[in-house]
Amino acid sequence: MHRPTFYNLTLLFLLLQSAWAMAQTKPSAKPTGNKAWLKDYNDYREYDDIYVVKKVTIPCRSYETFITDKNGRKLTPAYRDIGDFAEGVAEFVPMELDAEGHGLHGFIDKRGKIVIEPKYISTDRFRDGKTWVIYPSGKHYGLSYIDLTGKEIYRIPIHHFTSNYLIKDSDIDFLCNQDTKEDVLWWIQRPMDFWLLNFNFSRFIEKEIKASKFIYHFLYKGKYGIIDKNMMLKIPVALDDIDPEYKFSGQGMERVRYGDKYGYISPFTGDLIVPFDYTDTRKPTNGLFWVKKNGKWGCIDKTGKLRIAHLYDEATGFTSENRSAVAINGKFGHIDKSGKIRTPLKYDFASYFNHGISMIRIDDKYGYMDTTGRFITEIIYDEALPFDRTTTAVERSWLRFELSLDGKEQFIGFSYKLNAVFIIIGVLIFIWLNNLLYQRVLKKRLVRKPKKQG
Repeated sequence: MHRPTFYNLTLLFLLLQSAWAMAQTKPSAKPTGNKAWLKDYNDYREYDDIYVVKKVTIPCRSYETFITDKNGRKLTPAYRDIGDFAEGVAEFVPMELDAEGHGLHGFIDKRGKIVIEPKYISTDRFRDGKTWVIYPSGKHYGLSYIDLTGKEIYRIPIHHFTSNYLIKDSDIDFLCNQDTKEDVLWWIQRPMDFWLLNFNFSRFIEKEIKASKFIYHFLYKGKYGIIDKNMMLKIPVALDDIDPEYKFSGQGMERVRYGDKYGYISPFTGDLIVPFDYTDTRKPTNGLFWVKKNGKWGCIDKTGKLRIAHLYDEATGFTSENRSAVAINGKFGHIDKSGKIRTPLKYDFASYFNHGISMIRIDDKYGYMDTTGRFITEIIYDEALPFDRTTTAVERSWLRFELSLDGKEQFIGFSYKLNAVFIIIGVLIFIWLNNLLYQRVLKKRLVRKPKKQG
């Protein structure tokens, strides 16, 4: 579970800026022989027996791109741009823009056939049979991964990240004459500091990610993202906290925080299992997670399904006795994992069960009950502790006892309070005796003092 900080985005942006400034497209090489027709184009790239050619009329404003055969015969209509071929297809942007004036991105094969319709705001070349695509999704721009047929492999649950990657906050830009070099930016501080949905990694980090066992946590500008070993971003770079050490997680779910709310992801796949609905959580016990919503505690299972309604002001984890201590309006009792009340909520305090025993308080006195509700002691103790071991310590009438699981007492000493009283009395007696002794010594000295001669 690694958390490196990345600077390659800034480097990438500097390179793009440089390329933009220099983007007066030039021919790739001077055509000769039967390729003389290539001189009609400002740029071309050769792929086996086809060419991708571009004619620039007004740099950065008016240009056309085609696929041609080796004799210059056009295999496609004019497109704004065609990217590099990878795995048999290339990204392309048609001449027509969308209603907002943005280019739409799709993919064509080497014969010029459209294999994935142009409908995305941004995308990239295929790698290992997949690529990412960005598109409008409600108030956000969303990101998905698709295969070579255009089928969606995974969709980031962007709608749960209500404050990030909003369309209204975004800028869409591309390199001069190269519409396929288009991306969506969310500026932090111009001209170098920005966020991207399609996060870029260095080759070193990419190798490290692919070598990870399950998911990979990464940190960028104070925010966390989650990517899997197949290089698919599962959670965008928006998380405020993660828990790979399992301090608050377990049983197949890892707690994550977005803003002031908690949710859970799979530590194996990175999928968001539980949305960011909860203001507090507790470490899971016996297959259930206590989660707090609207000021009340309830329970979900490891699939995120609500098992116990949000009713309780206080709640403890479920112990092996299938009990949790809960409270409503200051009154405590116990429930089981089905949510059924097993001890009425009528006590001033009830502890968790351990070794089959719970500590109960009524007014200022304590006693102990078992899982059937039977009291193994009377409610007589002034001080008490839960049964964290097979015995516990209790106190009544200034005397201390060791209490066993069957409720039997064994005297072990006086109350700490009584001991403190004895100590105080002892100190007072010592001071009184010391003062009495001092007075007697002083009196004897005065009696022995000789009278002055006249």
